[in-house]
Amino acid sequence: MLQIRLGHQRPAPAGDVLGRTVIGWRPGMTETDAWETGRGLWRLHPQRALARGEAQIIAPGQMVLAVAEITGITRHRDRYALEGRLLSGDARVGKLTTTPHPSRNPIAYL
Repeated sequence: MLQIRLGHQRPAPAGDVLGRTVIGWRPGMTETDAWETGRGLWRLHPQRALARGEAQIIAPGQMVLAVAEITGITRHRDRYALEGRLLSGDARVGKLTTTPHPSRNPIAYL
C-alpha cells in the first residue's frame, strides 16, 4: 500500500495542473475530496507506487480519509499524480489506520 498523509488545508499553487484551488486536509471532507487532494502532486517513485496497487489517504492524526486502487501515474515535471479508482465506502475510512505512517515525509511505501 502507498500511504499519503495530508497536511492541513492551504491554497493550491497557482496554475495547479489538477485544477485544484486548495490542497490538504480539512475536517469534514468527503472521500472524493480526500482522493482529489491526496492523489497528487508528489515527489515519489512511480514504479514503487504502482507496485503497491492501493493508496490510502490519511489525515494528520492517522485517520483514513480515502482508499483507492492505483491504476496509473502521470508525470507533471518533477512530480507525479496518482490515477485510480476510489473505493467508496471502504471499511477502513473513518478509522485510525492499522499501519501508522512511519515517516516524517508525506509518502510511505508500506
